[in-house]
Amino acid sequence: MKLYDNPLSPFTSRCRIQIYAKGLDVERVAPPGGASSAEYRALNPLGRIPALEVNGTVIPESQTICELLEDLHPQPALLPADPIARARVRLLCRFTDLYLFPIESALSNQFDPKTRDAAVVTQKLTELQANLELLESLLDKDDSFAVGSALTLADCALFPLFFFMTRLIPVLGGKNPLDGRPRLAAWWETVGKHPAVSRVNGEMEAALVEYLAQRR
Repeated sequence: MKLYDNPLSPFTSRCRIQIYAKGLDVERVAPPGGASSAEYRALNPLGRIPALEVNGTVIPESQTICELLEDLHPQPALLPADPIARARVRLLCRFTDLYLFPIESALSNQFDPKTRDAAVVTQKLTELQANLELLESLLDKDDSFAVGSALTLADCALFPLFFFMTRLIPVLGGKNPLDGRPRLAAWWETVGKHPAVSRVNGEMEAALVEYLAQRR
């Protein structure tokens, strides 16, 4: 298997957490010519990362890749056996993609103070706070992982996004997204200690340092 990857992407990072947690032998490569190149689009018409090449077939979209890897390599399981718990994991993955990532992406575009639009920042921070309150209510009350007492695909989806949000939001004048949210704070502390998550955190940190150095 081959993963078309960018270490700073929250979506490829989601897949890498799962791959490391399962101990899979997956080759990581950059999209040939870049994600928007004709060469890469010949492999993946969507022209986005990640994409997973399996037996000559290229599968795009991170959550689809994660579900495929669960089907191909069900152990150790990152989807619970209980159907309701499985649904909650999928809900949190969906919530991450639809309710959190678009706001984080919009705020990332406001990182540069020279081009920052204060009105957009205020609006998006307000939207984000409301959705973070919803997320706080969706997390497990009694366990420190997102759903249950072990790593799941929900943690894989959430962690890379919070890697960015815990750094970005205070820079833009908002409060740390973990502050005042005990379930989120407990989850963040626990999930960061998982070996697969810790490994991806290190990869993202190194990639972020390199990216910021290039912008100077």
